[in-house]
Amino acid sequence: MSTRRASLISGIGSFVLVALTMGCHSSTGGLASTSGGAGGNVGGTTDSTGGTQATGGAATAGMGGASVTATGGNPLGTGTGGTASTGGSVTEDCNPPVTTYCTGAVPPAALISDFSIAAGATTPVVFGTWGQSISGGVYTYPGAAPACGTGIVSAYPLAQTVTGGNWNIQGTVGTYSGGGLWWGCNTSTAAAAGACAIDASAYTGISFTISGSIGPVSNGTGTVGLAMTVSTPSTLAPKLDSAGNPKNCGTCTSATCGSSVAVPVTATATTVTLTWAQLGVTTPNAITGISFSFTDPFSINGGYTTTPYTATPYPVDITIDDIQFTP
Repeated sequence: MSTRRASLISGIGSFVLVALTMGCHSSTGGLASTSGGAGGNVGGTTDSTGGTQATGGAATAGMGGASVTATGGNPLGTGTGGTASTGGSVTEDCNPPVTTYCTGAVPPAALISDFSIAAGATTPVVFGTWGQSISGGVYTYPGAAPACGTGIVSAYPLAQTVTGGNWNIQGTVGTYSGGGLWWGCNTSTAAAAGACAIDASAYTGISFTISGSIGPVSNGTGTVGLAMTVSTPSTLAPKLDSAGNPKNCGTCTSATCGSSVAVPVTATATTVTLTWAQLGVTTPNAITGISFSFTDPFSINGGYTTTPYTATPYPVDITIDDIQFTP
């Protein structure tokens, strides 16, 4: 198996599981946890122009999930006074240091999100509103913005919209693609939100409604679909941020970490209920990521048997609503 295929595949071989890590994926609806980096020191040797934050500041994400950057802001997080000196670098920090809380925080309610948007707001409430104990948003990948640090724009960006009280994802899957929830926690009213685990041990699983279409494959034959992953520390490999500090709560040292479960998608909205056991979750007191992934387009029609590998693109248009923990 090529290193291009994710090692997180367990049980559903054709799905690529992308956990929600605070990496480089972009979103059009996330809340940034900071508003850009502080100005660098004059004469510094690294990233002295405005610091190293990504666009709008790195968004807090449920650990194990993709980093979300909000629209707006300076890509270099330039602050007043930060000027580059000889030998200085102005490259983006694609893995900015964040505070990580691995002790599970209890969610404010069983409802994660019904994707309603409060009056005057532009993003849906996920877990809770900004400033509460847990708050967050949604993301998709790949996005329309260049991949962090590469300047490369994907030929197959997925679009997301939150209108009419639901979350819609559509586009063409031609590379590893999916979406999910990100969130952060506040340890006090004065503390900034940081990535954190969620204690959902009071619940038996998770449910949501879903409808739409996936496929058919644009050429040849192959089965395509959607998978769901709920991550915990035991399903994530440890990861460090650019400062060398723990970036997630991962404890998995196996060659293969994590598992997923196939989600049926039909034109009629259907409620899907999955137990922790079905999702392979043994520690619901430390949920670190909730994500969805589409079938790896390289896994169909013998894509991994060609040189170079060949993806078979296919269309997707799904709507998700009423994500909640089940009692």
